[in-house]
Amino acid sequence: MQYHAPTNKFTIEACELAVLSVDIRYVIKKIRQASNFPLDGCSERPRVMTDACHAEATLLRACKNLGIDLGADRPGKLDVRDAG
Repeated sequence: MQYHAPTNKFTIEACELAVLSVDIRYVIKKIRQASNFPLDGCSERPRVMTDACHAEATLLRACKNLGIDLGADRPGKLDVRDAG
């Protein structure tokens, strides 16, 4: 990320966003593994949101706010079997 003084904006290279996307998918995978949740994004999850569900939802929301589409917008819907 770089600050561009003439426009008073930050610029982010596409490769930086790609690395961030890979890292966040890996973090989501680790959260699910620690909580014994499925990695495939299709299996049943608890009806009540757990701390792990809230953590994943927060990461997905952060990505959305940065303009990154990981392929899912709800906890448990992203396939992270191949992450990391």
